[in-house]
Amino acid sequence: MRIDTSHEPEFASVFADGSRKPTLVVLNPGKRKRFLTHEGPVTAEDVSATLDKILGGDAKFKAIKDNKLPDFTTAYESYLQ
Repeated sequence: MRIDTSHEPEFASVFADGSRKPTLVVLNPGKRKRFLTHEGPVTAEDVSATLDKILGGDAKFKAIKDNKLPDFTTAYESYLQ
């Protein structure tokens, strides 16, 4: 899904690493919520390499603090522009 981080800063802050905001995140929303931040440019080859790493079992997911995601504050309709 796509999220406008300027409208959802609290949600985006869950995945931020210091002052750097990620451009692509893979979220595992299961019982133990975890995420993986894509490193590098967002090209077909690089994203494919990240997905291959996940499928191969070599990816290092980070746990989401308190296992909770914040609620969205922006209405869904605002993304349909």
